[in-house]
Amino acid sequence: MKGGDISNETPPRIIVLINVVGEIESVKVKKNFLQQESKQVIKKLDLRSLSHLWNLANKYGLAVELAAFEDEGWSQEDLDKLMESLERRISNPFNYAEVYTDVDEFISLLPYRANLKGVVDIPGRVAMYGSWGLELNNL
Repeated sequence: MKGGDISNETPPRIIVLINVVGEIESVKVKKNFLQQESKQVIKKLDLRSLSHLWNLANKYGLAVELAAFEDEGWSQEDLDKLMESLERRISNPFNYAEVYTDVDEFISLLPYRANLKGVVDIPGRVAMYGSWGLELNNL
């Protein structure tokens, strides 16, 4: 609220890629008799990173989005299950979870996000996001 008026201003947002919050393992899943599908699962959560994200979001009033890519084997259902698990087990730093088709689609949408402050990814990939690219240790 500004001066007693209701404000529709959205909080600044950071997007965190799923590789930052856990150790990922690729698992083969049988689709039918002859076909196998590769699916990603989080083997172990990085609780230190999750705690750091929660503290940042709380301190600076950030909205934090968890992002993953469909072409890497993630589905929206996978992220929703992870979000529910985080809610039950620990403090969940994420407000949103979204699966994008691939990294090219994701990067093409970044300029249209007015409240975006950064994209947090592993150190070897932050340059792909231009000025939005951030490492967790630099936040």
